[in-house]
Amino acid sequence: MTVEVTANWKPIEAKLAPKLCGEFMWMFREGEIEHYKHILTRRYLRLDSSGRCVVATPNGWKEVSFVPEWKRVSGRA
Repeated sequence: MTVEVTANWKPIEAKLAPKLCGEFMWMFREGEIEHYKHILTRRYLRLDSSGRCVVATPNGWKEVSFVPEWKRVSGRA
């Protein structure tokens, strides 16, 4: 798998307001998955190029609902 190191903010910018995007660091792209790390919780939010939210499972990537995953990653209850 090739890891890309050119930042792509489009998927997360389509989901969150600019202020909330500022809570994340773009880390890398693995295939079609963008890896964004929250600056306080250090948890990863992963979005594909279409903006679908995914989580890693033993069987590969699984699509999940964005809002609950964003809340988990950002520490918002």
